[in-house]
Amino acid sequence: PDSYHKLPDLLKAGEITEKSLDEKAIHVLSAMGVAGQFDGRFPVPKEWPTDSFGEQRSEQKKAVRANTRNDEHLKVAFDTIVAGAVLLKNKDSVLPLSTTGLSIAMVGKYCDETKDYEIKQGDVYSGGGSGYVDTDKTISPLKGLQARLGAGASLISANDETGAGVADADVAIICVAAHSEEGWDREDYVLPDAEKLVSGLRAQSPSQKIVVLASLPGAVTTEWLDEADALMVLFEPGEQVGPAAAALLMGDESPGGRLPVSFPKPDEKRWEKSQYPGECPPPVYWCPNMTTNFSEGTLVGYRWNDAKDVPSAFPFGSGMDYTSFEFSGFAVECKLGRPLVTMKVHNVGKRAGHAVPLLFVGFPSLAPVQKQLRGFQKVFVAPGKSQKVAFHLDTPDWSFYDEKAGRWSTATERGETITASVGSTSADMDWTVTLPTCVSEDSSAFLAK
Repeated sequence: PDSYHKLPDLLKAGEITEKSLDEKAIHVLSAMGVAGQFDGRFPVPKEWPTDSFGEQRSEQKKAVRANTRNDEHLKVAFDTIVAGAVLLKNKDSVLPLSTTGLSIAMVGKYCDETKDYEIKQGDVYSGGGSGYVDTDKTISPLKGLQARLGAGASLISANDETGAGVADADVAIICVAAHSEEGWDREDYVLPDAEKLVSGLRAQSPSQKIVVLASLPGAVTTEWLDEADALMVLFEPGEQVGPAAAALLMGDESPGGRLPVSFPKPDEKRWEKSQYPGECPPPVYWCPNMTTNFSEGTLVGYRWNDAKDVPSAFPFGSGMDYTSFEFSGFAVECKLGRPLVTMKVHNVGKRAGHAVPLLFVGFPSLAPVQKQLRGFQKVFVAPGKSQKVAFHLDTPDWSFYDEKAGRWSTATERGETITASVGSTSADMDWTVTLPTCVSEDSSAFLAK
């Protein structure tokens, strides 16, 4: 039973106002309008009962559970995983794998399990919360690789390093996953089972090639990585994880992603307790309603690492392709009254792939921030070819919010030197230049917004 029938009495008693009721109704009606509910986009089937809301909800649930996927949907899911896959280590080019005479062991429960009933919200390859969509059609990495290799391949699987035949395999692919969901943050950055599986395999098979396939909701520590040969990261890949992982591991596709966060070193001390998980007034230091103090200000992510001079294990923007790139030909000029930064990306490897140059801007009023990302370009370059890249800069790129003045301001108003830097990660700059005087153009139009 619903509580909507109580609204007239609540309104008459003055416990709610007509204005607040109208606002709530507008929220619902606006969403319905944008979705096309009033334009007949989602007509109610004639066979649905009209006299019982409960019976209609039952019919709705059946419709929601219907399989409406098609090949186009699956391709989008597959392409998204590939485009976002981040290769962080590839010692001696162990990836992509060659199937010629190669024996492969897939190690870890998540190689074949896609559901973990200890997870309260979400699933192994999906985060939890209001955006989670349950499915029984997730293809595991094991099934994806089996389909890619065919029946004659030498492929085994086991939940841990002690499984039969694991020690004798040429390559071990470790499947590990971390989970996150609405309501509470992860307790730490540790990737469950990774250290145990990697060190266990390395101890029993010193010459075995070890590849870690990690499904992550965000940053993790990689204290175990020295003993692994390769690390491929997928961020909450979803139900097409199996086919996509197989295509990436076998080289049918190249990893096109770069880290959208910085991965910390295990001993990094970024947070104080007052920031996370928060504090309660003494003498009680843990309570249901803890107060978190966001005292970090603008020092979030790579900005904190720069300001504190604390290197990350993997900085923002980290990632490799199955080929190599060189950046060169940097230049800056005034174009239509604004700075234009140009460069060339050269593919010096033997495969086609994606490069992602990043552009950062810095000026004194950003302090304590040293520089911040103001642009990136993801470019596909064929082997032996070059691609020109351009970054167009404008007033917002050297603007900041002046808290004392209570308004947006610019570095040019203060006569500050503005620098632009280009690199492959937030910690690796290939080129830095002082922007020319064309940035002194009038910025009143932007500041008036």
